[in-house]
Amino acid sequence: MAIDTKTIGAFGVSFSRGMDQTWVNLWRKENGFLLEFFQNVEDMDSEEEDEIINVRETIELAVGDEILRRAFAEGCLEDWPLQYTAGGEGEDSDLTWTIDVDDLADRDLLLLSGNRKLPPDGRMRAVIAAVRLGEDRFMRCFPDFR
Repeated sequence: MAIDTKTIGAFGVSFSRGMDQTWVNLWRKENGFLLEFFQNVEDMDSEEEDEIINVRETIELAVGDEILRRAFAEGCLEDWPLQYTAGGEGEDSDLTWTIDVDDLADRDLLLLSGNRKLPPDGRMRAVIAAVRLGEDRFMRCFPDFR
């Protein structure tokens, strides 16, 4: 059964590597989406100390809906296996990740995860590109996604 993105109440994408972590959550509200962006990743290419970003802002309903539409359409989320692990199909990675999607009543619609493996065919990059419509800094902390 295809997920109607208009029925999504919460959408979250998170990544971690050791102590490094970053995530974006979208929460559907009456007049827009609450976007939460967190990043605590030590960038070895930067002269700054650990850069911690913690943002909560409202984005337009149309922008949130477009993020969801693109993540599902271009990332093909509904076609992914529920879990990606070493030895399976996909791109090797040093990241652990989850994508969590709930409906308007906070019921699980989709929960995907990976441990040291990303989906094949650039599907994760399509999801990240969609999320960047709301927060352009997302995942730029990891060199493979700059």
